[in-house]
Amino acid sequence: MYKICMNCGKKYDLSEKKCPKRKCPVCGGKIETQYTEEEMREIKKQNDDMVVINTLLM
Repeated sequence: MYKICMNCGKKYDLSEKKCPKRKCPVCGGKIETQYTEEEMREIKKQNDDMVVINTLLM
């Protein structure tokens, strides 16, 4: 998983300790989190599991 600046396009790896939280240190632009395909599949699976659990509880 990494973050990418919306203005200048610079990538920051989330495994690094110096990864900025909200603003790009180069241009000051907004930073958005980007997920890999594997991470997206895992998030979708977790969301699907929660839909089933919530449906059963209602």
